[in-house]
Amino acid sequence: MIKTFFQWLDARTGVISGLTHLCDWTVPGDRGPMRWIPPMIAFAFLLQVITGIFLWAFYCSDRGAAWESIYYVQFILPGGWLVRGIHHFSAQLLVLLLGVHFTLLVVQGKYRAPREFVFWGTLILLLFALASCLTGDLLTWTLNGYSSTRVRAKFLEMIPVIGSDLFKIVAGGPEFGTLTIPRFLVLHVLLFGFGGFAAMIAWCWCEYRAGLLELSNDADPDDTGTKEASPHQATPQTARRTIPKPVSFWSNPVVRCALASLLFMGATLLLVYQKPLLVKINPEWGDSASGNVGLNLPRNASLGAPLLSPADPPAFYDAARPEWAFRALYHFSNYFAAEKKFYAIFVIPSCLFLYLFLIPIIGRVRIGHYLNIMVVWFLLISFCYLTYASYHHDYWDTSEAAVEYRLAEAKAELASRRVVELCSGPNRIPPGGAVALLHDDPLLQGPLLYEQHCLSCHPFQPLEGTEAIPDFPAIAAKSGTPSAPNLYYPVSADWIGGWLDDKRIKSDDYYGRTKFRSGTMSSYLTGAFRDNQELMDEPEKEMERLVDMLLAEARLDGPRPSEHGLDEEQLTRIADFGCLDCHPFYDPAVKPTTPSLDLRGYMSRRWMIDFIANPGDDRFYGPDRGAKGGNDRMMAYHLSEKDAVISLREIGLIVDWLRGTWYRSGSVPGEAGGQTDDASRNDSPRHAGSL
Repeated sequence: MIKTFFQWLDARTGVISGLTHLCDWTVPGDRGPMRWIPPMIAFAFLLQVITGIFLWAFYCSDRGAAWESIYYVQFILPGGWLVRGIHHFSAQLLVLLLGVHFTLLVVQGKYRAPREFVFWGTLILLLFALASCLTGDLLTWTLNGYSSTRVRAKFLEMIPVIGSDLFKIVAGGPEFGTLTIPRFLVLHVLLFGFGGFAAMIAWCWCEYRAGLLELSNDADPDDTGTKEASPHQATPQTARRTIPKPVSFWSNPVVRCALASLLFMGATLLLVYQKPLLVKINPEWGDSASGNVGLNLPRNASLGAPLLSPADPPAFYDAARPEWAFRALYHFSNYFAAEKKFYAIFVIPSCLFLYLFLIPIIGRVRIGHYLNIMVVWFLLISFCYLTYASYHHDYWDTSEAAVEYRLAEAKAELASRRVVELCSGPNRIPPGGAVALLHDDPLLQGPLLYEQHCLSCHPFQPLEGTEAIPDFPAIAAKSGTPSAPNLYYPVSADWIGGWLDDKRIKSDDYYGRTKFRSGTMSSYLTGAFRDNQELMDEPEKEMERLVDMLLAEARLDGPRPSEHGLDEEQLTRIADFGCLDCHPFYDPAVKPTTPSLDLRGYMSRRWMIDFIANPGDDRFYGPDRGAKGGNDRMMAYHLSEKDAVISLREIGLIVDWLRGTWYRSGSVPGEAGGQTDDASRNDSPRHAGSL
C-alpha cells in the first residue's frame, strides 16, 4: 500500500526521483579557492533576502519617517541592530566576493566552455549587487545617502534624449520628493533584491549544468586525481586543461559549503562588532571626533551598521561620498571636466562592460585568453589605485578641498551621534521628525550661527592662560582679527572675574581692541575699585564672593522679579565694591549716578537674548548709558519682527550654546553636567568640563 502510494506520488510530482537523484549528486572535484567562493556567494544572497525581508517589515517609505524607522530598528527593536548590521555588511562582502570570483574565473580560464554562462552569470550578479548597494544607500535617508544619491541620479540627465525622463522615473518627479523613497524601495527590493536572488538561482543552475558537462567524459573510477583531456578531445579552449574527478556532493563538498557559509557569517559578524573590538585593542581608536557627546549614547550606537544623521534636503552635504565599491569611479570622474563627466561615468564603463561580457568569445583563442588576463589585471590594479587615491585625497591631502571635506565629515559625525542622543531622550522623536531635533539643538546650531553672525567681531578661543573645554572646541576666525570681547563660555567664574581685573580687562579677551579699553570701567578698576578693596578685611575672599554672586545671576533664566533670594550681606557687598555707582541692581533705594549696564540677571539667558537683540536698549548701551557714547559698534539683531537680522529663536540657540545649556542624556536636573528638559534651564547650567 505504502509502496503504491509513493509510486503514485512520484509519477505525479517526480519528488521521489528528484530526491534519489539529489542523493546521487556528483560534482567536479576541483581544488583551490574556486570551490569555496560559490557557496559563500549563494549564502550571502540568501542572507540578504532573509534579513532584507525582516527590515522591510519595519521600514516606512515616507521621507518624514524613513530615518526614524531605521532608528527604531537600530536602537529600540530587540536584535534589530544585529539584523541590520548583517544585512549591511554582508552586502559589502558580497560585492567583494563576486569581484574576487570574477577575477579568478578569468585568470584560471574558468570562463571557457562549458562555463560561459557561469561567467556571464557572475558578471550579472556583480551588477545586481552593486545596484542593490546604490539603491539601498538612499533608503536610510541619511545626510550622506541622500546627498550622494541625488548627485548620482542627476548624472542620468547627462544621457542624451532619454536622460531627463530616466531621472524622473527614478526620482518620482522632476526633483527628489515624496515618491523618491518608494521608487528606490521598489528598485532595491523587487528589481535588484528578488531579481538578484532569481539571477543567483539561475547562476547556481548554470554551475550545476557546467559541472555535468565537465563530468560528461567520466574519469576512471580508480583514478585518484584528475586526468589530461584526450588528444582527440583537445581544442584551443580545452588544451592543457584537466578534467576534474567526479565526487559525491554529500562527502567533502557539502562540508566545504557549510564551512564556507560559517566563514562568511563569521566575517560578517566581525564587521558588525568591529568598533567594540577595535576599542578593546586600542582605546584611542574609539570615537573622539565629537568630544564628550559619544559618552552618553546607547550601546547599540557602536554596534552594527552606522546610522548617520537624517537627511535635511535644503542643506547640501559637502562630504557626500559613495561607498567603497564606487570610490574608484568617483575619483576617475574627477579627472574630467564637468561637461565631460558623461564619458567617465557612462561611456567608458559601458565599453569596459561590453569587453568583459565578450571575454568568453575573445578567449576562444589562446592569445585572446592572455589578453583577457592582462585587461582584467589592469582593471583590478586601476581600481585599487583609484580607490586608494580617493581615500588618500579625502583624509591625508592638505588641499583646501580635502580640509573642508574632513571638517564637514567631523560636523556630520557630531550631528549623527547627537541626534541619537536626542532621540533617546525623554521627549523622543517629535512630530516634525528627527530633523526638527537637530534644528532646535543649541549644541549643533549654536556654533554655526555664531560663526555666521558673531565670529567676525567676537573671537571664540580659550581665555588666555586656560585650556579648551571638550564641549567647546575653538572656532578660528576666517578673515581678519576679531576686535570685540572673547565670548568663550561666558557663564564661568573665570570669564566673569576677568571683568573685575584691571589688567585682564585691557587684554584682547575683553576690551583690548575696543574703545572701552581706556573707558570708565578700566579707569575705575585701577582707582576707586582698588581703594574699596583695601578697606576690606579679606579683599580676595570678598572678590570671590562678588564673582560668585554675579555667576549666580548668570545661571538664572532671567532677572529676578525683585531682590528675593539675595540677602542683606550680598547687597551690601556689591555696594561696598562701588558697583552700584554705575550699575542698576535690585536695591530700589540706590540710584546709579553714572548709568551703565544693568546687572539684574547679568549674563542670564533672558539678559543675553535681550542684549543681542538690541544692545542699544536703555538697560545696556542706550543713549544715556556707557562711557563715551554708549555702544561701540555692535548692531541690533532683532529690533522687531520686521526689522530683524536673525530670529529670536536663533538668538536663543546662540545663547544656549554659549551658556552650555543643552540636553545631555544621563544628567540630573539641578546638578552641573547638563539639562534633561527645558524646566531645568533656570537653575542647572552645565559647567562644561573642569570649570
